[in-house]
Amino acid sequence: MSRAVSEREAAAAIARSGGLVALPGAAGEARAFIDVWRAEPDLAAGLTFRGLFVPGLNATDYAALHDSARLQTIFATAETRASFHAGKVDLFPLAYTRAYAWLHDAPKDAAILNVTPGPGDAFSASLNADAAPALLHQAKLRIALVNTQAPRIDDPARTPHFPREAFDLVVETDAPLLTAPPETPSLQTDAVAAAAAALIADGDALQFGIGKLPAAILSRLRNHKNLRIHSGMYVDGVLDLLHGGALDPDAPMLGGTAIGTAALHARIAAEPRARLAPVPHTHGLAALSAVRRLTAINGALQVDLFGQVNSEWIGRRRVSGLGGLPDFLRGAAAAPGGRAIIALPAEQKGQSRIVARLDAPCVTAPASDAQIVVTEHGAADLRGLTVDARAAALIAIAAPAHRADLEAAWAAMRREF
Repeated sequence: MSRAVSEREAAAAIARSGGLVALPGAAGEARAFIDVWRAEPDLAAGLTFRGLFVPGLNATDYAALHDSARLQTIFATAETRASFHAGKVDLFPLAYTRAYAWLHDAPKDAAILNVTPGPGDAFSASLNADAAPALLHQAKLRIALVNTQAPRIDDPARTPHFPREAFDLVVETDAPLLTAPPETPSLQTDAVAAAAAALIADGDALQFGIGKLPAAILSRLRNHKNLRIHSGMYVDGVLDLLHGGALDPDAPMLGGTAIGTAALHARIAAEPRARLAPVPHTHGLAALSAVRRLTAINGALQVDLFGQVNSEWIGRRRVSGLGGLPDFLRGAAAAPGGRAIIALPAEQKGQSRIVARLDAPCVTAPASDAQIVVTEHGAADLRGLTVDARAAALIAIAAPAHRADLEAAWAAMRREF
């Protein structure tokens, strides 16, 4: 039977359990426990923290909570860089579907799930469905962190629900979910968004990521009709689609979590079409390949003339992780009428982001997964093209000042084939 305790009592129980602790990420980060661990670092001694933490939103370096604490993550971030160089961060190069299994299958000494009160004596995962079952699976000590301020979703068909007896400890907190401010695109980002939005047709099913570019693309789709959503997350740009009547009134929306403002959280919680589901349903190949006209729209740091994609590295510095990009590129390609779009500015600070050959230590997505690449100078549809035609199509959407150099570089590389 579950027992109601304070944050400090639950943190002490976790400390006694020792070992691996699974934590919620995204909007449902366990901030009440972070406050306890920062106030009493010894309660984090010897613990290893694992979770699906989102760059730009989950800024806590759990490895820094105590000298003997460790962090296991799939994303490299600026906040965890010092701990990584100190050898306290284990970085796993996993796409999201593999990361979910990595979290799900691990025997865990303790796990925390951010929930809201549900109907009867149940708890609702609310907007934190993406990793919810994985956190609790094979956990010896299960803790419900009940957010009384977070928006409620009482319908178990819309988000996972758990009986109270599924938890050993119940902690009530008065902290709402994490929010992210709305993104304001630059003129260049807006130009890229215009080129990408021109590819979207009425009735398409959309997948998108977080950041200024997806927000700008979604804002340009508010006059479309019968769009559908099958994505890893809901973002504030979805509000534009809802307010503009651009979504199919009869089609359910699907995401794993909501990352954005409190207004987004409230609207998704109240929207009867909006469903939230774990990663296998939002990112899994079987699920994605069944979505008619799935159009995956994702960003990148570089694309080379072979069509290889880098979304993780700036030079030799790793700044992110695989995330859901490989899952969505392959899922959209397998879907009936699906398309995988990579959108990025043609240049940044005078440097071309269409490059002759990636200078990253490894590739985020191989050339075989690239379908359509978009910059502010247009779209390169690489499907069915030879290597020479692919290179020419990509050079044509590079910044004009870099095209001659790219053509010369391609000619030199081709002589080496």
